[in-house]
Amino acid sequence: TAKDLSHVPCKFYRVGSCTAGLSCPFSHAPPPSRNPQDPNNPQTPQPKDVCAWFVKGTCKFGHKCALAHVLP
Repeated sequence: TAKDLSHVPCKFYRVGSCTAGLSCPFSHAPPPSRNPQDPNNPQTPQPKDVCAWFVKGTCKFGHKCALAHVLP
């Protein structure tokens, strides 16, 4: 039988790179914050850096890349 992992934070979701979506067995809930109104709170998710290789059309990691695949 499979273990219930829904309480375990998804390490990929935390960095914005979980590709499992709704089928991910791990939690995609935001971590509890001591002061959620503070925009300088280090627990606030930060945008990912843009993948320079994707912009050039040469990223070999595709959807598994840890960087953002967006065009400027």
